[in-house]
Formats: sequence, C-alpha cells, structure tokens
Amino acid sequence: MVNENIHRLKRIWIALLMIVSWGLCLVSVNFPEDHVLVYSPVLMYVLYSIMVFLSIAALLVIFLKRPLISDILIVAVQTCYFVLFGIIFVRRLLVSYIIFFPLMTISLFIIAVFSIVTLLLLIIGKRREGYLLTIFTYSFFTLCVVLESYPIAYEQVSEVYGNLKLVYFVVIIAASILGIINSVQAYKEYK
Repeated sequence: MVNENIHRLKRIWIALLMIVSWGLCLVSVNFPEDHVLVYSPVLMYVLYSIMVFLSIAALLVIFLKRPLISDILIVAVQTCYFVLFGIIFVRRLLVSYIIFFPLMTISLFIIAVFSIVTLLLLIIGKRREGYLLTIFTYSFFTLCVVLESYPIAYEQVSEVYGNLKLVYFVVIIAASILGIINSVQAYKEYK
C-alpha cells in the first residue's frame, strides 16, 4: 500500500511538472524576437495546448486510480513534443540549410516513431515491453530538451525569455527523472 502511494505521488508530480512546463512554453511563444531561428507560432500554440490538455488529463486520471492511462497520456505528450520539433526543424531546413539540422530532423522523427510504438505497446497491454521503452523515451526526451533549450545560454535573448526557458528546463528535467524512476519500478512490477 505504501509503495502504491509512492507510485501515485510520483505520477502526480510528473503530471504537475508537465502542466507547468507546457504552460511556460505557451507563454514563451509570445517572444518571437527571441527565437533565433525559424519557428511556427500557430503550430506551437496548437501542440503546446494539446500537451497541456493531455498533462491535465493525466493528472485527473491519476485521481481516478488509472495509473496506466496516466502513463499513456504522458507518453502521448512526449510524442507531441517530438513531432512538433520535427516539423519545426523541417521548416528550418526549408528556409536555410545548417549542417546539423538534417541529422536532428531525422533523429526527431525516428524518436517520434519510437514513442508512438511505446504508446501502442502500453495501449495494447504489453506493459513490460511498454515500460521498458518508456525508460528510453524519457531519456531521449531529456536529451532533446537539453539540446532544444540552448537559447538560455545566448546573450541575444531577453531576460524574461531566458528565465522562462531556465525554469522550463529545470521543471522538465525533474519530470523526466521522476518518469524514468517510475518506469523502472513499473517495469519491475510486470516481470
């Protein structure tokens, strides 16, 4: 019972941290001058809104004692993230060619497919395999967030945008670490 409550608390924190992070991302779309490269405001507003909605749904489902559905919704959030940045990187490639963008774009779409497979495994009830892949999905997600948050190191972004990105960075990394721990424990449960 104690272990179950700890699992539940972790899931609550993951969902809350995701809600905060995507809420910050919605606000940061309002700083177009701070986006060093091409960005897609309409696409970002739509997908960030979906991600906030899915994170809120994940939180509500936890209180209904449906942990698997909550985990599925959080993986869906990550899939939206990979798809969003895959599309943005394609747009950047179309506007101006930069050497590492093709590799990043291909990688993002491969990770998006990987997270969709993870999502499907959890949905069809292959929990052991699903949670194993979720560990990797959270790891890729963490890596992508680290790479995507580079503007906080640039002097050309405004102080407000830099602070938003820094808070987002810390919050999403905390959620990812909790997600990895939760996935490892869930994986062990389905031996």
